[in-house]
Amino acid sequence: MTATPDHYEQSLSRIRTILETARQEGAFPGAVLLWGLASGLPSSLCSGVVRKDVPGEDVTEDTIFDLASLTKPLVTATLALLAAGDGSLSLSSPIEDLMTLPSDHFLAKQPFSRLLSHSSGLLSWAPLYREIPSGNPAIFNKLLEQKILDLPPDYPPGTAARYSDFGYILAGWIIERIYGKKSLARLFRDKVTSPLEILDTDFIEVGEASPLRMKSIASTEMLEGPGVPLTGLVHDEHARYMGGISGHAGLFANALSVWKLVLPWMGKGDFFHPDILADFIRKQPGVSWTCGWDTPTGQSQSGHLFSENALGHLGYTGTSIWMEPGNGRIIILLTNRVHPSRTQNLLKLWRPRIHDVVMESGFD
Repeated sequence: MTATPDHYEQSLSRIRTILETARQEGAFPGAVLLWGLASGLPSSLCSGVVRKDVPGEDVTEDTIFDLASLTKPLVTATLALLAAGDGSLSLSSPIEDLMTLPSDHFLAKQPFSRLLSHSSGLLSWAPLYREIPSGNPAIFNKLLEQKILDLPPDYPPGTAARYSDFGYILAGWIIERIYGKKSLARLFRDKVTSPLEILDTDFIEVGEASPLRMKSIASTEMLEGPGVPLTGLVHDEHARYMGGISGHAGLFANALSVWKLVLPWMGKGDFFHPDILADFIRKQPGVSWTCGWDTPTGQSQSGHLFSENALGHLGYTGTSIWMEPGNGRIIILLTNRVHPSRTQNLLKLWRPRIHDVVMESGFD
């Protein structure tokens, strides 16, 4: 049954109300909400401004956001899946076959899949950037790799899933080395955005020119000292000192570009080999994570209406993707909730509510 224009407007009004209420309650300064079926075109709503420390421009569908950890599935897991498809990589490959490790290192015999499913035993996070001189990304990366590998195991690999930036930083370096030390940014452009004809997404390298800098970019956190917000400069400290390119953070995009990047994960087109895609989106043994995506558990940020087979990911700056391969539903929410400060965490309360309203009203 096709929804009538009046019914569509009523549904849109309910979604607009929850989005505007979240903004007014302080969950974020600005947001773009995109939703729809993978088989069709998405609907969208925008709310708020790109920055609020000064009179700012309104957020639009074209606004570029710092995607933060959405880089993990959209870049690193995507490139890993393509590498598996061309025979350059296997999820079962021991990590010691993919990078130089001491033979007795706890990661040595672990399969590469452990890095992608956050079950490698690596520590979740530590401010290692504070222990390394900044200013030269090549030197910083070399020292960071050693510090990550010097970390003791946080838990026995394969016994749990504990979200880890460090696992994806290593995975990103592994992918670069597989392809002759080409940067993730170059690989992403050559193997993903160019063949998919996606324009408004890329890494923004620190100190380098980028076409994205010419576009409207949502600001994130205020820098100490200068008193200006990060705008077009990656929020994550490790990624920033790595030069803006990393396997765990650094990607910028608008909402429609994220939609296009998600479609292959929903089985659209022939970009991914279907058997390898099935391996990547299958929950790994004993954990809630697939190789790239989380699944709903407990008080999930997905809300109450996605099934246990849904796939999703969050980004620290206030970004998220949740999708249901079984019925084609996709919800993308991009915000700059860390502007002007990362201490604002109300989005955790409002995101599930927004998802529930979209699931109830947006797919009639």
